[in-house]
Amino acid sequence: MSQCRYCGSSSYGGGCAYSPHKRHEHTGDDRKCEFCGSSSHGRGCPYSPTKAHRHGSGDKKCRWCGSTSNGSGCAYSPSRTHEK
Repeated sequence: MSQCRYCGSSSYGGGCAYSPHKRHEHTGDDRKCEFCGSSSHGRGCPYSPTKAHRHGSGDKKCRWCGSTSNGSGCAYSPSRTHEK
């Protein structure tokens, strides 16, 4: 079971007293959004500060869009760069 990086809770969403954005943030799973646990990519995350799903790193895919591309061109990353 994954845990919030700031408080150790298994919860998703708001309520983390230790997070800078007051939301639980799970790391490590490249198949799930760090903020809501969804397998989706792109816009639509209710808990992400940017409203976009961000997955854990790994599997050589962009954390924001799931693409295997490198460099610029990610529509969902705040920096517009594919992050792995």
